Amino acid sequence: MIPFSIFDREYFFLNSPDDVCFPFLTPDEDTFYKPYESEALPLGQKPLIFTNGMLELCFEMGQIPVDPPPDVLFSADDLVVREHIAKKLEDMEIPNLVIQPAIYIDHKKKWYEDFWFLTFTERFICWDKKLSKYEHEPSYTDPIRHSIYAYILDAELLEKTPLRERLLFKMGGATLSPVLVHKSIVELFRMRGVDIISVADKAKKSVQFMMDYEEEEE
Repeated sequence: MIPFSIFDREYFFLNSPDDVCFPFLTPDEDTFYKPYESEALPLGQKPLIFTNGMLELCFEMGQIPVDPPPDVLFSADDLVVREHIAKKLEDMEIPNLVIQPAIYIDHKKKWYEDFWFLTFTERFICWDKKLSKYEHEPSYTDPIRHSIYAYILDAELLEKTPLRERLLFKMGGATLSPVLVHKSIVELFRMRGVDIISVADKAKKSVQFMMDYEEEEE
């Protein structure tokens, strides 16, 4: 039995849907060379520009891209959100979160200029190294990052961290850096184009998958 704490049920992963009809953002050449994923860019620069990197595959599979685009888009683990969401997040004054202007160009070459990229300038390492299921050998490119199969959150650390500092954050110490959101603001992201799952439910699924895989190997 997995020893979940209340935090594993209060926090949710925000994921892009497994559906080629939804955009998966790719930066244009100018954006690609900017450190926008981890740094606040100087004021006055032109907005970040993205297109749909999933578009060709979508058409190859005979599917039709969603139109208009959802209010939340994904660029790998990062989020790009419409202005009304960005404004609410800005009002919360979440530490280490920088909200930067972005443009999305859809499959019809239509420009959506009311998007904002959520840049997290710091990662929050709050997974429990004793309880989580992960590859103990670190990444060869970064000695503090690990491949994690099932997250269990560090209840002691979260308990002593003020809620405002952990409302929304990117996980640290992992090869992937998923965005996690607290239950108090999760409804802000509950919409089409966003898959939401609690840390506890995600861990259950991951552990079950690993068990099934091991049985097949035997």
